[in-house]
Amino acid sequence: MTLDVTGVFADAWKMWKRDRELLLVVAGLFLFLPELVRAIYVPDLPAPTGSGGDAAALKSWLAALELWSSQYSLILIAIALAAMFGTLLVFTLYLDPRRPNVRVALVRALTLLPRYMGIILLLAFPLGFALLTLWLMLPAIYAAGRLILVTPALVADRQNGVFGAITRSVSLTRGNGMVLAGFACIAAFGGGILSLPFRAMGAAMDGAPMANPVVALLLDTGMAAGMAIGALGAILVEVALYRRLSASKGI
Repeated sequence: MTLDVTGVFADAWKMWKRDRELLLVVAGLFLFLPELVRAIYVPDLPAPTGSGGDAAALKSWLAALELWSSQYSLILIAIALAAMFGTLLVFTLYLDPRRPNVRVALVRALTLLPRYMGIILLLAFPLGFALLTLWLMLPAIYAAGRLILVTPALVADRQNGVFGAITRSVSLTRGNGMVLAGFACIAAFGGGILSLPFRAMGAAMDGAPMANPVVALLLDTGMAAGMAIGALGAILVEVALYRRLSASKGI
């Protein structure tokens, strides 16, 4: 079956138009606010200094990295948990077979969170590492496309568990691997691209006389909004993909 790419985006847009008031609340609380907290309170990782063979510079950088981790690891964990919960909540509202209201969906998303964290540990970190390795990048992008429906599959049929969701995603995406690899790229990098102009402006203005707390807050808000819009858009697209591929293959 040839996947109707335009139809997928149209389905996602219809969901947004129909449910935008609810989605704004959910995304604002669990996708936007965590990113805003990150932008305001968590600085970038310390950059390496000196040449690759400079032992003193390496030791200094490792010490700075350890200090950064000790100061910000807990807040980063809290931010990640909030974002994961918000992601599950949106998927639950659309794909849980019980069609729960918001109150019930909150509980069901919370009970599913440990398994979702298992998926992150099992898949996201290896794929992320592979994406940073030049000779593994293309296979990793293809694998991400075949696994793009793992989370919606987990929500739609939680009885199957993590490995059942992986199997279902691979089955549903068979024959559309390259197209879905493109969708996976959009999901992975869309938020970063949307927030890039604000990051660039912040980098250009850092330390300049015009920089002030109000401008910094506006730029941080723009970065957080870009990341949240990208995340919510990716979720709605994955919901649309799951519905179309499930209906077409009858799996």
